[in-house]
This record gives sequence, C-alpha cells and structure tokens, in this order.
Amino acid sequence: MGDYKIESGIPIPTDFRQSGLKYPFDEMNVGDSLFIPPKSEEENVKQLGNRIAQARQAYQKRMAKRREEVRFTQRMWTEDGVAGYRIWGII
Repeated sequence: MGDYKIESGIPIPTDFRQSGLKYPFDEMNVGDSLFIPPKSEEENVKQLGNRIAQARQAYQKRMAKRREEVRFTQRMWTEDGVAGYRIWGII
C-alpha cells in the first residue's frame, strides 16, 4: 500500500462533461432530419454510428425523465460522396 500518496487541499475540478448538446436534437421536430458526417478521416462509419446512437439514446432518456416523449431514428446515408448517418425525428 506504500505506492500511493495521500494528499489534502487539492481542489475538486469543475465538471468535465460538456454543457449543452453535441447534436441539435432539441431543435428538431417530427419529420426533420440532419446529416452527420464522420468528424475525421480516422473515424469509420461504425464508430460514428455508435457515437450518434449513444448521444441519441441519452437525449431520449433525459427527455423521458421530464415526461416528454421524443424519438429519433438513424440510418446510414451517403451525401455528396461522404458516408455518414442521417437522423430523423419520428415522435
């Protein structure tokens, strides 16, 4: 147990999470959609899909806690030769 140094007086940093939304889900209505391309050439379409799904589901859960039902769906989409995802507001 001698590998750890116990310290006092170190301030707790502010919240590291982002404030605000990464995607404009709160601005979308039923029937609206948006195209999301990869952030960089290193990000593949599967990684992008997972990132979007996680953000979408977190937003839907947050709204459900407020008793507001919103739903989105996402599909792989190619726009102007760029493979990404399109998100639609469905409820």
